[in-house]
Amino acid sequence: MIHRLPVALLALLITTGAGAAANGCDFERVPIGTQKLGAWIDKSNWLSIENQRLSLSAGDVFMPAWRLAPGGEAKALAAKQRPVDDVQVIDPFDGRRRSLGFLLDSRLYADGLVVLRNGRVVAERYRNGLAPDQPRLLLEASRPWLNLLGAMSVSEGKLAAERSVVRYLPDMAASTGLRKISIQRLLESKAYHAWTPEEIDAWRRAGGWTTNAPDNSIRAWLSEPGRWDKTLTEREVPLFGASPDDDLLAWTLAESNAMPLSRLFCEQLLRRAKPEHAVLWLSDAQGVELASGLGLSLRDFAKLGQLLVEARSSRSGARIPGWFVETLLASSGLRSAEIPGFAAGSEQRYGFVHLGGARNRVALIGAHGTSLYLDFDKRLVIALYATRPGENSAGTLALLEQTWKAIGRAVVTPGK
Repeated sequence: MIHRLPVALLALLITTGAGAAANGCDFERVPIGTQKLGAWIDKSNWLSIENQRLSLSAGDVFMPAWRLAPGGEAKALAAKQRPVDDVQVIDPFDGRRRSLGFLLDSRLYADGLVVLRNGRVVAERYRNGLAPDQPRLLLEASRPWLNLLGAMSVSEGKLAAERSVVRYLPDMAASTGLRKISIQRLLESKAYHAWTPEEIDAWRRAGGWTTNAPDNSIRAWLSEPGRWDKTLTEREVPLFGASPDDDLLAWTLAESNAMPLSRLFCEQLLRRAKPEHAVLWLSDAQGVELASGLGLSLRDFAKLGQLLVEARSSRSGARIPGWFVETLLASSGLRSAEIPGFAAGSEQRYGFVHLGGARNRVALIGAHGTSLYLDFDKRLVIALYATRPGENSAGTLALLEQTWKAIGRAVVTPGK
């Protein structure tokens, strides 16, 4: 077999220079840090839920990374700040009326909140050491953005939705399991491979999330013989969890677009959102970006949501395909779509959630309450970083729904 340089490294050699710097997508390699925060947080426990309030904002301490420096863009326009903590809301756990501040702090363990209305910051709060300008890892919340990049690649002819994944990964041509997976099926995120806990653990080690071996290679692990000889099943629990399928998509995107994943993300989305703060993308030991490795400040996370809201009505040649946005918003009709905790009619679409109830609302759900809520009609974006222990249960989703509704009442002036 002829070994080739990974696209991520090859494209880096080609694009470093004046042309790369000119387009504002020049990520810089960041070596791994000390792998320790304080006396008790180290490589063995940095992703434990009790440590994430510190560790998710320090990803480059524990793993190699690519970093995009702030581009000097103008900061998000700020409107008059609307107080949200005292807004009254029904606590879905006990049915009692409480303040929104109580739900954010004591139920959702919210570390940060940014609310945009018509692209302006109308509410913002930070807790538990979260710095406004510090990129925090999105982890599972990165996957929907990869699906969007895939949809954009389909619209631009870089990917063919009906083609098999192996069409774009020649090194995987011998994988009979992957031949049956189309690009469309991979992007829709409606089915997944039934990975065992042992395989998930090995996948994380290969990416370097839990080990620091110099030969850690996510792509070597993905391409091992027999790796994908599994049956695809409908996604069950965890509903919004990460899996090796995410890194398979990341590899496919990089190969089909002939550039590193971080640069693709920047050129297609980030540069248009005009980030205010540094962006981080964790990698394996070989420098290949990991699907769950994206880190953004909370404002920049919200700005990505604003980009989607604007894409629905934009006629300025935005690259986000109109069909993608309309797919997210289309009514479930008579379908029996259901996600416990959300209103009837809620269902996953391309990794996002079409919300039932009021029309034209979409959410992105990450781990432990981290989420992004978009109301296209009200031009409302709510970005939340949270560290609620446990899986995204029906109770957690009901908390998020109540939080979004309460914030909407607080910041949206009737009739405007």
